[in-house]
Amino acid sequence: MTDTPGFHARDNWFFRREDDGSVRILAPDSTGPGAHQVVTLDASTWASVVASVSSEGETSETFQAARRFHDGTAEPERTG
Repeated sequence: MTDTPGFHARDNWFFRREDDGSVRILAPDSTGPGAHQVVTLDASTWASVVASVSSEGETSETFQAARRFHDGTAEPERTG
């Protein structure tokens, strides 16, 4: 994977999906200018975070939906 900080959410918070499906979070650290902290969440933990902040909260169904979406196996929503 190219070494880029990832998606810049705001205020120097970056999110990047890794090759193994984990999500790396790069955030400013209070130790001083230019200092950062890095946290990497495995795919299941990331799906749990996404599900827990969804409007329905985390349930088995919202967790599985977030996991399928993250894995790229979610079926597209059908209209009409």
